[in-house]
Amino acid sequence: MEPIVLKNKDHNLKGTVKITGSKAISNRLLLMEALSFSEVHFNNLSHSHDTEVLRFYLSFFDTCANSRIAMIVDTGNAGAVMRFIMAYAAIREGKWLITGHERLKEHTIQPLVDALRSLGADIVYTEKEGAPPVKINGKPLKGGEVAIDAQQSSHFVSALMLIAPYMSRGLTIHLKGKPVSKAYLEMTAQLIKQSDVDIQMENDRIIIKPGDYNLKAQTIEADWNNAAYWYQMAAFSDESDLFIEDLKKESIQGEKVLAEFFQQFGVETTFSEKGIRLTKIPFETKEFSFDFTNTPDLAIPAIVTCAGMNIPGKFTGINKERLKENSRIETLENELKKLGASLTYQNNSILLEPGTFSASELELEADNDHKLAMSFAPLSKKVQTLKLFSPGTVKKSYPHFWKDINNFGIRVTIPEGICS
Repeated sequence: MEPIVLKNKDHNLKGTVKITGSKAISNRLLLMEALSFSEVHFNNLSHSHDTEVLRFYLSFFDTCANSRIAMIVDTGNAGAVMRFIMAYAAIREGKWLITGHERLKEHTIQPLVDALRSLGADIVYTEKEGAPPVKINGKPLKGGEVAIDAQQSSHFVSALMLIAPYMSRGLTIHLKGKPVSKAYLEMTAQLIKQSDVDIQMENDRIIIKPGDYNLKAQTIEADWNNAAYWYQMAAFSDESDLFIEDLKKESIQGEKVLAEFFQQFGVETTFSEKGIRLTKIPFETKEFSFDFTNTPDLAIPAIVTCAGMNIPGKFTGINKERLKENSRIETLENELKKLGASLTYQNNSILLEPGTFSASELELEADNDHKLAMSFAPLSKKVQTLKLFSPGTVKKSYPHFWKDINNFGIRVTIPEGICS
């Protein structure tokens, strides 16, 4: 299949861009709305495909709850949505068969299933033990106490947190191991607390009392996760004066640390009431270093930025096995060799040794991974032509990505037949 072709027309980055609401916040609020059987207006809801899938199936649950046969819920490639839906289905009356894309069936869901089963949930694997699909006979759960491996996925823990108020005894979650993406757990806790439910977070446990979400109409803040690609664009540009609307300094999103660590790449963030401004500043970073334990999703853009700027990097707090689950790390490792860079592994860190990257044309394989495609795309500011093969579907998290960067000095050509 033909690649997406990006041709650089301007080495500077100037203008204003608007990113829609946070996918993570949107999905949590939608699940809370469904659990409380309320109807709340959320302004600036995420336009991501994942959020659309969740909205559709939450409505589907209302329609099909009384079916005598298991209704099929296919979340496609939306792994986080599947985990939230599983928790919701376990506590919601009805018969459900939760499935997804073949690639998603390779991902473990066992920690969440084990935790729900220990609370009395009726869940059966229908194909492979420990992986989707699963058949769930939903019913009320009493709650109490549960232990879960927090090193696998923050979504497992967040899913339990979100349904906990609707268990008659509430829920105490004991976290086994150091939580991955702790910032997402803190986000979930903050949203629960804002909705008038009693929640306490301690070092290795989370205590949630029974209650009912009292949701209020609100405007969802812009998605800091998607801002990462614009930080990359700024870092790779000769000059930058880019304003991104609706990003907040006092955000509940952990990815706001972008403003902190991109200073090492010469990008300064100025906050205002309406958003942030990214400008270029002098920098003398000889080696990049940052701990991504709380925000592992930002590691990929940071690694690509180091490779593109020929800066050695140490990326701490990276669970290599978690990245390997969807082959993302192998693809990244192979493609960075085209930039003369190499990756090595040291305990829970990834080390990048850069080459002397300078080329007029570059071809990269994204292996149908939307995050890789969007992390690679800013490299077009460093070359005349960038060809991205198998870019995946960016609508999963950032539907307007290609359109947006096309307005900032990069001519994007998308061949017919490529789902963008």
